[in-house]
Amino acid sequence: MKLRLSRIYSLLLLPLLFLSRPEVARAADGPLSASRVYEVTRQVDSLIYECLPAGTDVAMYVYDLTDRKPVYSYRADVMCRPASVQKVITSVVALQTLGKSFQFETTLAIRGEIKSDGTLDGDAYLVGGLDPALSEQDLRNMAHDLKSAGVRRVGGTLYADLSMMDSVSWGPGWCWDDAPSSFQPFISPLMVHEGFLQVQVEPSSKGQPAKVNLFPANSFIKVVNHSSSNDSKAGKLKIETDWAHGDNTVTISGNVTRKQSVEISMQPSHWFTLSLFCEYLEQEGITVNHVGYGQCPSIVQTVSVARHGLVPVMTHALKESDNLYAECMFLRMSKSWAAGPVGFSAAADYTKNFIDRKFGMKQASYNIVDGSGLSMYDFMSPVFMVDVLSMLYHKPDLYDLFYNALPVSGVDGTLKTRMSDKGTIGKIHAKTGSVTGASTLAGYIQTQSGHTLAFSIMNGGAVRTSPSRGIQDKLCEVLSTL
Repeated sequence: MKLRLSRIYSLLLLPLLFLSRPEVARAADGPLSASRVYEVTRQVDSLIYECLPAGTDVAMYVYDLTDRKPVYSYRADVMCRPASVQKVITSVVALQTLGKSFQFETTLAIRGEIKSDGTLDGDAYLVGGLDPALSEQDLRNMAHDLKSAGVRRVGGTLYADLSMMDSVSWGPGWCWDDAPSSFQPFISPLMVHEGFLQVQVEPSSKGQPAKVNLFPANSFIKVVNHSSSNDSKAGKLKIETDWAHGDNTVTISGNVTRKQSVEISMQPSHWFTLSLFCEYLEQEGITVNHVGYGQCPSIVQTVSVARHGLVPVMTHALKESDNLYAECMFLRMSKSWAAGPVGFSAAADYTKNFIDRKFGMKQASYNIVDGSGLSMYDFMSPVFMVDVLSMLYHKPDLYDLFYNALPVSGVDGTLKTRMSDKGTIGKIHAKTGSVTGASTLAGYIQTQSGHTLAFSIMNGGAVRTSPSRGIQDKLCEVLSTL
């Protein structure tokens, strides 16, 4: 009886009152037949009741955007951990608040007179704008622009301006022991190379220390190399820092048998950025005697600006599931609302307030504390996620940008190796999510009959995520046959 009730509930839900989208991937063949919907829901029921990995559960909701009615619902209002599917909410709100033309900016400014000998009789300011895409080349360009402005020496102080954000660099509910990993970034208004250092090792002569390369290359990170090449007695390879005490010295030990690399979060990331910028200034022949942290005055001369657009940032956040990119969107979009520096609490309040006002969705169906889904405190229901996906579907100018930014089954992003058979390749545009204990998938399915479905699948208890991903793929395959 339980199985039949899930189907009946699916088909009797009232349609959401949205305007129909003027175009879809291809012309629909017409309304879905009741018999076809019945057969597909029977197959979905079978997968849920018979094929879920032992010890796991699932909540799921599917809505036909073409016919404007539900297709399937199973525990659709249960609150689940969204994992990286949280990035969908962040992206949708960012598109509508920041706007598709928004650009993140990092600025180099000066205050004071440039003397005939090239001395800046004043200070320089590197002003952070929470740009996750700030690169080494951006910093090199800024250093070159300062040289082109005639500066050969900063007589005062080079300041890093971090005033856009408060001092809390990790989100609420993030796991403390993930701190050294690059997927859990040290958030700062100034973050070059996404705030992490890539350490590459490769064996040299047998028994000798391994060769070490740092990316970005620099001279200020200290490396202690106790490794041994092709030496089984040296033990397991370890590349680590004393991150708990804020020491960025890289210590390498153990046996190196092949070329490999690790990414280590630099703490704080703004120190890493400022140090690298000073090195690039030196390479341009510019001397800096004093560095520090301070807010840029309102009256300055802008020397250089590095810009990166919201849409490329959003696309990278979604396709590659990049936590830093998502968090920078999350924090930055609350700047116009926050009275002072932005922070996670203000950004969460802003996001929830926007969802409440613009979408009319009350917080009983979700809880948001960060932008990436790293937090243990993020929760939402499948029906909430589908409602957001449906809302955006009926905003064509924004939907097309968002739809193309999602990973595509069998094609790119985190779905490149999933659902790549003939029937599903390119048909599912969706965001993946994985943390210990949760595996999620949400997005859009183009069906055989030309309909567009919005769906959300949230698996709980998934200590090993691959079995749950397998079930998600099978569910999408069945739904695509509608």
